[in-house]
Amino acid sequence: MSSELGTAIWGTVVLWASSGALACLLGLFMTAGSLSPHRLLRLAARAAVNLTRGVPTSLLVVSAGIMMIRLPTASQVPALFPGTPAGFQHVALGVMLALALGSAGHLAEIFRAARTSLGPARLDQARAFGLSRVGRAALLARESAAVALPATGTRLVHHLHNTAFAALFPVTDLFGFVQQQASTTFRVVHFALVGSAVYVVFSGLIWLFFRGLEASLLHRVARPSKRRPLPRPKAAES
Repeated sequence: MSSELGTAIWGTVVLWASSGALACLLGLFMTAGSLSPHRLLRLAARAAVNLTRGVPTSLLVVSAGIMMIRLPTASQVPALFPGTPAGFQHVALGVMLALALGSAGHLAEIFRAARTSLGPARLDQARAFGLSRVGRAALLARESAAVALPATGTRLVHHLHNTAFAALFPVTDLFGFVQQQASTTFRVVHFALVGSAVYVVFSGLIWLFFRGLEASLLHRVARPSKRRPLPRPKAAES
């Protein structure tokens, strides 16, 4: 059982990490589009945000899984997801994409709110530095990261829980393992406690990681400057 549990945990980690990273990337693109000065791009980005936030993740996963099962090119997908049979790797890929879409809009709103929290005066000041567009974006991203990190970590913990929808298909994950073992052995309480403990540990690790990043950023901001103080002006001679 230990090897099966390890495979299920590793499958969940890969599914969470890949879909979470893609969700963050899509959220950044949506945020950039939402803040674009071009009206059509801004409207398209807002529509994408509202669409991905409005459709339940469970519906996205079910739709993607059913569509991928019907594809005839199952054998051409490399083995990316541990424990999932070779003939269903493309289904796991579809589930991963659906999970990413389910969180992308929420993350985009978090990133947008963090960016706008800087205020128009700070944005104008960043433009006055004469930096390139990339350099200005990097500067504003660092300054808004402290605001975005707590909510981002919370969303990615919820994203971890959403990986349980993979159990609706032949995709190996922790929730599917718990469900299968409880049905086979009738030790429902035992495996429910095992699954809950693993989810709690991973959720805590995600939370601690983002709290550490937040504390690091706040420490850099609060750290006193190492530059020497300016000399005092001399008193006027009488």
